[in-house]
Amino acid sequence: MSEFDAIVVGAGPAGSSSAIKMASGGLNVLLVERGDPPGSKNVSGGILWGKDLSSIIPDWEKSAPLERYVERKVTSFLTHDSEIAIDFKTKKFQQDKTGYSVLRTRLDGYLARKAQQAGAMLVTGVTVDSLAMKDGKVVGVINEGETITSDVVILAEGPNPRVAISAGLREKPNDKTVAVGVKQVYKLPENVINDRFNLRGNAGFAGEYVISFLPNNVFAGGFLYTNKDTISVGVVINLETLRKDGKTHSFDIMEQFVQHPYIAPFLEGGQLQEYSAHFVYEGGYESLPKPYGNGYMMVGDTAGFSFSNGMILQGMNYAISSGILAGESAIEAKKDNDFSEVSLSRYWKKLEVSPAILDKKNFRGINSVVWSGLVHRTIPALLETSLQNMLYETGAPKKHLSQILLKSMSSTGVSSKDMMIQGYRLMRRM
Repeated sequence: MSEFDAIVVGAGPAGSSSAIKMASGGLNVLLVERGDPPGSKNVSGGILWGKDLSSIIPDWEKSAPLERYVERKVTSFLTHDSEIAIDFKTKKFQQDKTGYSVLRTRLDGYLARKAQQAGAMLVTGVTVDSLAMKDGKVVGVINEGETITSDVVILAEGPNPRVAISAGLREKPNDKTVAVGVKQVYKLPENVINDRFNLRGNAGFAGEYVISFLPNNVFAGGFLYTNKDTISVGVVINLETLRKDGKTHSFDIMEQFVQHPYIAPFLEGGQLQEYSAHFVYEGGYESLPKPYGNGYMMVGDTAGFSFSNGMILQGMNYAISSGILAGESAIEAKKDNDFSEVSLSRYWKKLEVSPAILDKKNFRGINSVVWSGLVHRTIPALLETSLQNMLYETGAPKKHLSQILLKSMSSTGVSSKDMMIQGYRLMRRM
């Protein structure tokens, strides 16, 4: 007989959500986290979208350590001299708060405590060395030579899942499946943040950027999120172009981003509190590993459940929802006393009708668009030149819009035919 019904490896949003679901359903759960306390190994800053937590923590919007709700959403291109932005604000964001800025050090600790309150046993500062196997089935975990047994193991290790990789359950990260994320957190007074972003109360700003001014065809995106009295800012860098360049470093890109003339004023006078880096899962639907097998399930970034279509970055909501679905599957498997691969395939059936998988399916091939010269070079240059010719007064005779666009396309070296073809492909993917 196993010591636990379930062992969860990793107390991030995916792992803790799974532990909460299973413990609330009566399972004997061990939640193992290498950080002490939970969240200390995670990078602060991000937007928690959606309301997936409601099913396991009904009062989460009141009790969770949320920073600000997203009232203003900006998506923009940054060239060397310009910012071309879609700046969207609506009262609907106030009425239906679906996105909140969070600090992972606080959120992860909160979720781990909720798992404890639900009945899970939380052990921190412990690194799982490997999975315990018997007759081709996962039967627990091994730590410093000691085996702890369970009926099922939930792997919630993040985008670089060492235990899952060493067990052969999924491939190592590569340049096509992960990007490098670098984040900083700046301390600023709450009233200063409100003034700079034109915010009131607990309203917040979320900005995502295409960084179009980097040399040597290195592609990267940026983000900036307001918290109560801090700002989370960072970059996500395409590894293929970074490695091909071989000269540019991730910290160079971070410095160029925060010093950009339309980013630096937001951070002026701020005190740098944190600087961290980690992998960001970028693989598409085809790169997803099989997230279940004999005695195990994978959730969150370990299973590849994050998403970006160039306009929005999401991960925590998929982590939470996949953790909950894995927890449901474990509860059902316990009732059947069957944790075989066939039994746990119910997890995949639940995933297939969830946004975690449907978004991946519906946006197949999006990475080839997001990380392309069209998005990172051609479109920003075309927009910058066209808008400058339309909006900047030089004293010269005015030109029709069609003339301006044709001249701008010519300056980018792209023919109107090629632009139409590439634009069509872009719209299909996005």
